[in-house]
Amino acid sequence: MTRFRWYLLLLVCTPMIHAADPEPISRIGFGSCVHQDKRQNIWDRVIDAKPQIFLMLGDNMYADYPKSTPIDEAYKKMNAVPGFKKLRESCPFLGTWDDHDYGLNDAGVEFPDKKRSLQLFLDFFNVPADSPRRTREGVYHAEIHGPPGKRIQFILLDGRYHRSPLKKGPRGSVTGFPRIVPYIANNDPAATFLGAEQWRWLEEQLKQPAEIRLIGSGIQVVSEDHPFEKWMNIPHERDKLYSLLRSTKAEGVVILSGDRHMADLSVMDAGIGYPLYDLTASGFNQASDTYRDPEKNRHRVATLSWGQHFGFIEVDWTAKDPLIRLQIREEDGQIAFQHKVPLSALQPQQTVVEKPVGPGAVSTAAAARRVGEKLTVEMTVNATGGNAKKRFFLNSEKNFRDEKNFTIVLEMGMSAAKFAESKIDDPAKHYAGKRIRVTGTVAKYMERAEIIVTDPAQIQIVE
Repeated sequence: MTRFRWYLLLLVCTPMIHAADPEPISRIGFGSCVHQDKRQNIWDRVIDAKPQIFLMLGDNMYADYPKSTPIDEAYKKMNAVPGFKKLRESCPFLGTWDDHDYGLNDAGVEFPDKKRSLQLFLDFFNVPADSPRRTREGVYHAEIHGPPGKRIQFILLDGRYHRSPLKKGPRGSVTGFPRIVPYIANNDPAATFLGAEQWRWLEEQLKQPAEIRLIGSGIQVVSEDHPFEKWMNIPHERDKLYSLLRSTKAEGVVILSGDRHMADLSVMDAGIGYPLYDLTASGFNQASDTYRDPEKNRHRVATLSWGQHFGFIEVDWTAKDPLIRLQIREEDGQIAFQHKVPLSALQPQQTVVEKPVGPGAVSTAAAARRVGEKLTVEMTVNATGGNAKKRFFLNSEKNFRDEKNFTIVLEMGMSAAKFAESKIDDPAKHYAGKRIRVTGTVAKYMERAEIIVTDPAQIQIVE
């Protein structure tokens, strides 16, 4: 065989993009929520953006069991759409699923036909019949593309196959949603989003070398205020994700999500050493065509609450400090909003890890999610303020304006006799820097959690 023919054979047999790509990936398209029976005008604009790789983040078609179109037929309809077919031929495709392509609205581990859905999903993404992925329990998958120094890791999570059932609250109990049966926190310690095996796999992936990590989730991770599906439905699982990002020192992480039929960019201090962004693109053709009020989201940076759209990420590797542009583009291809993040801003910095609490107590983070419950909270008093004769504040954070701050409110004036009996004349001197346990009912003031203390016996100094 001549050297030229051998080179041609290598070109045919080698994947288009793989871990040793000589050229870095700098243009990534993504999105979610496309109904196979509705108009799909967006694909030509996606193609015009020239993505080098494209991520499907769920609801890649709609086939709710058992009333709607069978899953295999829905996939066939999607593959027959000319613009979608053309996009698939133009660049590699990766993806995960959400509920409607999984097979049942908001379903998780309990869905009876999930094994068949899994194989049809793998067929849709052209996974070879002999691939180890065909024997995996779930669609989670990861790949690294680009040369050393310019590597992007794509991690696609499966939040359906193993996810525990969600917990529902009373209909109309959420302000602004009178007809909605909201999801509320499932605090069962056995509840899971990913399942044990996928959690082990994710830890392994986060330890792989990469400069940027794009983690795809079918539902939102950072947004926590709306009453629909989100990672905060099982709060300790979101905490576990953040803890894993911190412990593995994974750098360059950005979350990509879907599901909400709108676009959102959220950011929060998740304790991983740098800001955690979550860019939601959810409306290839399922977003509202008319204006709707944005859903409540305390972590929001930008939003597009109506109009079809797709997500796009540009990475300028030529800059001294590579620049990541997080974008939402509308159906006409115009940029609806953009947020620029230098890669240096996504490097782990030294973080203060909250001390573990003792038996019978909960952390301030856990307590903040359980408003209205009587709990014992353990925290360190990192700042104080107020009036020692009226109302005094013990804060868990040095900056009382920090969104993570938990406040113990001492009603000194209301309970002057009790505080006098305990000989607490100067609460700052008495509590500052101390580790304390406080028992009381968790409330909220100005979106921050607090416990009001009317009796110093509610507070115990533990160190």
